[in-house]
Amino acid sequence: MRRIVFVEDTYGKEFHRAVMRKLAESRALNPPANIRIDPRPVRKCDNKLRRLVLSAAVSGEATKVLLVIDDEGRPDAVDSDVLRHLRNLPNVDVSIRVVAVSPMHEAWLCIGLGYDRRSCRSDPVGVLRSEKYEKRHLGQWAERMSVDQLMSERDFGEYLDALRWLARDP
Repeated sequence: MRRIVFVEDTYGKEFHRAVMRKLAESRALNPPANIRIDPRPVRKCDNKLRRLVLSAAVSGEATKVLLVIDDEGRPDAVDSDVLRHLRNLPNVDVSIRVVAVSPMHEAWLCIGLGYDRRSCRSDPVGVLRSEKYEKRHLGQWAERMSVDQLMSERDFGEYLDALRWLARDP
């Protein structure tokens, strides 16, 4: 069984690696060692997405794919934007889940660092800029955040459920 996570940008790989490590430390998740976070960034509405998923899937081997995408204020559009590129995949055993982060990954970082939830959901980058945040800090700053602060967030709960699905054998 192959288990792959695709994220939206280059810095997302380190961010998700840190979050999964923190979830394991808190015993909220027991991820198998073979979950791979793909280094290639994906966009929610991009024809390249289909090629990336097909290249990750090995014929004859079951593959689970988790796509974690920023909803950018359009939560209802994410599934359709992503899944329309992944219909009718040929001759591969692939299961796909999509999790939308509202409005972007920086909201989780902001909340996890203890800032005001409402401010973090409306303008997370603005809140983080008070600490001289730049996009390249996403993974590094994730090491400082508390996943306990995120457990009550709906989208983070969906993410945790999706990671547990990814970790389970078929």
